[in-house]
Amino acid sequence: MVRPQVLLPVVLVLAVGLGLGLRVMLRQPSAATPDAAGTAPPAAVDRGTGVPQGHVYCGIADEPDSVNPFTAHGSTVRRYVLGFTHEGLLDSDPVTGELRPALASAWEVEPGAPAATFTLRPGARFADGAPVTMADVLFGWELARAGHLQFGFVGDAFGRVAGAEALDEHRLRLLFRARQHGVLRAVAETWLVAQRRFFVDAVAALAQRQGQPVPAVDSPAFAALLRQVDRTCGPGTGPFQLPNDADGPTTWRRRQDLLLPQNPHHWRRAQQPGTWNLAAVRLLFRDRSVAHAELYARNVDWFFAPDCAALLQSRAELQQHYRTLVYDNPAQGVLGMLWNCGRAPLDDARVRRALCHLFDRDAVVRLYSGNALPAQALAKPRSPEYPPDLRQPPFDPGEARRLLREAGHDPAAGRPLRLTVVAATGDPQVSHVLALFADAARKAGVELTARELEFTAFVAQKTRGEWDGLLAIRDLRSSGDPYDYVHSAGADNDGKWRHAEADRLAERARAEFDAGRRAALLHELHRLVLREQPVAPIVHPLVAILFNVHVQNAEPGPRGLWPERFWVAPEWQRR
Repeated sequence: MVRPQVLLPVVLVLAVGLGLGLRVMLRQPSAATPDAAGTAPPAAVDRGTGVPQGHVYCGIADEPDSVNPFTAHGSTVRRYVLGFTHEGLLDSDPVTGELRPALASAWEVEPGAPAATFTLRPGARFADGAPVTMADVLFGWELARAGHLQFGFVGDAFGRVAGAEALDEHRLRLLFRARQHGVLRAVAETWLVAQRRFFVDAVAALAQRQGQPVPAVDSPAFAALLRQVDRTCGPGTGPFQLPNDADGPTTWRRRQDLLLPQNPHHWRRAQQPGTWNLAAVRLLFRDRSVAHAELYARNVDWFFAPDCAALLQSRAELQQHYRTLVYDNPAQGVLGMLWNCGRAPLDDARVRRALCHLFDRDAVVRLYSGNALPAQALAKPRSPEYPPDLRQPPFDPGEARRLLREAGHDPAAGRPLRLTVVAATGDPQVSHVLALFADAARKAGVELTARELEFTAFVAQKTRGEWDGLLAIRDLRSSGDPYDYVHSAGADNDGKWRHAEADRLAERARAEFDAGRRAALLHELHRLVLREQPVAPIVHPLVAILFNVHVQNAEPGPRGLWPERFWVAPEWQRR
């Protein structure tokens, strides 16, 4: 279907990855420079602050396979799509890191009980102008109680809740499963509010197209159809939106870009002048081979590159427009090899301990041009939860070969260890790490099959359990709490590792509110994980980017590089 060209307002371009037909033609100037006449078109100015409004903010990353707020996985969609289009009950202040109101204007934790009451923001509206109702707020919980939907990252919030009750039209009481450290933040920030009517109507339309009866919301058929609504996130309450018509999103061109224009009904922009000054978010999807061309043409505002400092020095023409930023994002995870402990031979801890000698962490740090730290544990470096004396076994393929022989895997005797290891494509550093591991495995006599898969195929193979090792970055979003990765009931324990002592320590650490005692418990847990090696942490990658010097008020904070207060002078605005 071809639509007439539509000129959209000034765009913020934030390259991440997504995909669906973008039917709106976008006017794309050549670079962040004044127009041919020497001046940019007049920019709107916020009367309350004098801050110029607008700018096309650009970057490059991967295209997610789904933006459904209930089923989507991955940091791209979590941070760059739903992070801008949908809100939770609370969020984190980008300056202080403290919890602050979002869709809930106030909250109260009940003393002595694992419960909190949230007061919804009066007058809150979705991007289509519809008011936010309690039915919208409870929609995810309604799906969770039905028990048929496999949730994405939002499942962490619903999994920590034992009950949800609407006290009236504006107050919601949540009963947590346990009194735990960090449970309020984990639930309130991740409890995304999506428009119930939009998704109920979308499922009904999909059922009719497929010749099925329209299912009830609490039925397995509804959950199965809802998973297919993966190319739209529906109206949200965040600062930006992904517009839709009857055919789906109108500003998403598959394998090209995705545009998130301003949500005209966003409450924070109206109540706090000077916030969300950018006119839209645009996510660019570019192959590695052409990504640098966008940088050299100054068509992006941020550009991920582990060797960003060297890249900047090599291109003198870029130096007046870009600076290097290297920082540790609070949610930045650990690159590591997760072992499938649910099947032989990785159910044998001796095999896992042998394999830990095949990771050359210093070489991997060099792959990241020094913008990474060797990883010893599933926690943030320099945090109280990180054991200062912990050290992973040294890189030594010879020792790995010896230990594998002791465990019964001897190539000379016709009993080699055979492994299948998979990784997702998209990160060149991960490809190089996989190659380093493959070389070390060969030296240790391991017969290795290493595969790089597109993200959708990677997730499918991970779900089927058809792997021995997963090379991936494990997100550390839960305030230093590794429960989901190491507890037998953890939501992200994809390797199916089970250890009674690990369960006990993880449970006690979650229930401990004293910072010192909690850190001591987690130190003990990390030492146990080191001994048992269900996962081999390799490095903590740092965020390393080239960033547009013309973007003002842009410094990393507790939420990383968060564009809530960014602004650009009119002469440098990209439209």
